[in-house]
Amino acid sequence: MLGWQDTRPLTTATTPDRAKSLADKPGLSTLQDVLLTFPTRYARLGTSDQLDMLVPGEMYTCVAQILGVEQKENFSGRGPRTFIRFRFTDGSVQMESALFGNPKMHLGVIQPGAILLLHGKLDTFRNQWQLKNPSYATIDPGLSARFGAYGSLKTIVTIAGSQEAAQELLRMPYLPGYPRKRGTSTAELIGVVDQILRGPLAPTPGGETIPEMLPDPTAPGTSGDVVGGEASDSVPAWPTGVDGAPLIRFDAALRGIHQPPEEGPGAAIERLKFNEALELQLIMALRAADATRRTSPRVDALHSELLAAFIHSLPYRLSEGQKSAWDRVAEALDSSEPANLMLQGDVGSGKTLIAALAMVAAADAGLQCAFIAPTEVLAVQHAQTLTRLVEGLPITITVLTGSQSSDVRHRSLLDIISGQAHIVVGTHALIQDSVEFFNLGLVVVDEQHRFGVRQRDYLKNKAAAGKTPHMLVMTATPIPRSVAMTMFGDLEPIFLPGLPSGRGEVRTAVVQAGRRAWVDRMWQRISEDVAAGHQAFVVVPRIEGEDGVLAWAEKLASGPLAHCTVDVLHGKMAPEEKAAAMAGFAEGRTDVLVATTVIEVGVDVPNATVMVIIDAENFGVSQLHQLRGRIGRGSADGWCMLHTTALPGSASYDRLESVAATTDGFALAELDLEQRTEGDILGDDQSGAGSRRARLLNLASDGEIIMRAKDYARELVEKQEELARRLVADIELEDQEYIQRG
Repeated sequence: MLGWQDTRPLTTATTPDRAKSLADKPGLSTLQDVLLTFPTRYARLGTSDQLDMLVPGEMYTCVAQILGVEQKENFSGRGPRTFIRFRFTDGSVQMESALFGNPKMHLGVIQPGAILLLHGKLDTFRNQWQLKNPSYATIDPGLSARFGAYGSLKTIVTIAGSQEAAQELLRMPYLPGYPRKRGTSTAELIGVVDQILRGPLAPTPGGETIPEMLPDPTAPGTSGDVVGGEASDSVPAWPTGVDGAPLIRFDAALRGIHQPPEEGPGAAIERLKFNEALELQLIMALRAADATRRTSPRVDALHSELLAAFIHSLPYRLSEGQKSAWDRVAEALDSSEPANLMLQGDVGSGKTLIAALAMVAAADAGLQCAFIAPTEVLAVQHAQTLTRLVEGLPITITVLTGSQSSDVRHRSLLDIISGQAHIVVGTHALIQDSVEFFNLGLVVVDEQHRFGVRQRDYLKNKAAAGKTPHMLVMTATPIPRSVAMTMFGDLEPIFLPGLPSGRGEVRTAVVQAGRRAWVDRMWQRISEDVAAGHQAFVVVPRIEGEDGVLAWAEKLASGPLAHCTVDVLHGKMAPEEKAAAMAGFAEGRTDVLVATTVIEVGVDVPNATVMVIIDAENFGVSQLHQLRGRIGRGSADGWCMLHTTALPGSASYDRLESVAATTDGFALAELDLEQRTEGDILGDDQSGAGSRRARLLNLASDGEIIMRAKDYARELVEKQEELARRLVADIELEDQEYIQRG
């Protein structure tokens, strides 16, 4: 974390058998692996472990005081079974539990007044919380009980080595609860962490055993305040927390999150969150610093006659929002420093036109442009849109996709390398080694979250030697401020507000599947719009099965939409089949297109006015907003209907109603962020790097910490760039790409 590593094997702290067990099951083989496995909760007498948020079946850990105990018998076909039933409180609620087995053993430990650590599975019986067959370990036996440990919590005694050592460990003000990782337990991790912090990393009278990686501006030296021989003003001031107080040091934070002091783990968590945020921000700040050392060809859009002719040829005027956004883009392009811009506009706001303005200006400057889209359907549609826009201008547009025949691909590659192609529109095929540009000066990335840093850099490296193309990435997915700071700190944000004039209003309704009249009216609405000359989308979350695209298309074509022309579009179709289906819909030959989320981004059919999203509860908030953006792109009003099996009052139904209540993409993005986990925020394909990098940071609630980390990172890169690079040197390129994809 942030330059700190301790790769000593666990055998330096615990027994070989314990070390092997941890390495085999959850993959914890070093001191660092264990210490960077952070608790997710804490137990303390007098505080419930978020009981109101738990559900039956979940594991629950608490510090409990025994209120009463009795021995009982249960008669069954196998004869009487003796067990004990006891009542306890965690300080805020009362529960019951039962233990079978040897009642004398349990009765000697579980007595009124004893304080125990309990761990078991929650259940309910007659509206009363119960803890099923819990493990226990004595913290304070009270007046009449003895020390004891049972079940998984017996591990603490085994690792501690003695009853006295175990009790000392269990009497910590806060007992941590760890995530369940493939066979390990909270008890095992409490014990092994203690072995590490008392053994290899035991505190020393003379200083810290866990080194501080951030420079200390007040460290004493031989000539005044220095850090590593440099004056203290050559490093940033020590970072402060949200309350303005200095953050605690890393040694105290790493100890404090596992073994919190009486005042709790808050200070430790805040410092470690800052570390996580700073890692992300340093990557962005270093990328931005690298960009300033490169040179790009200048694009003088202000004096481009070809651009003036293009704007004059448009059948409409630019909106005020488009003018403002274009002015920002044009200013950035007219520089020898590479522009790294993120154009952020809601669905249908006119981002493609801004990109077209930039590409026409670049083409007039003698530069080639690469426009990369995430899917072939979208790439072909962008090429068609751009071809219509530049009709009559001396600009050649070439398409390059993976499904092209060898002859077509060969001609496209020749046009690109010879410079005959001014604008090249394609998919991931553009980043292949076989693609060489004559004079690449501008890269446009549509739906940037679909591409990684490495893919963007491949395109950048296709420019002429010594030059770096300008970069314009576009997204219709509104990005909350905290996410933009964290994930796209190296990109200059440009916001494109509003929608072009003349657009129809899109309204949204939630249609509960069990309300037959509502469902009938939903299909009737499609019929009415088709009869009026419009078209409709029906979006289905899966391709196959009884609720898949093919089944729904057949059901609708033979049922409520029998009078309509129905076609299908999904990701498993051959490229030529997709193109034919999309062309049939775009040209008006198809009334209703039943599709998967392949239509989520970029599909532009102004005549489409109705969308039905089947099983809408299966889609995320932002995804629903993206899908809804496919309708209402013309002058006619539209309806989006969210068909759902979720029941009114459920969390899923409430989420759909939130989508229906607003078309404000940024408000929905904030809602989406609140409902995601940290891992989800960092990307959809969570594995490895992302989940390792943000264990504590919550992008929905830690915006202030992220902002402070951003300011600190910028200053550290300015003053101590090599130190900044060392702090993130352990983050591999794949990890940095993963973080950027977010």
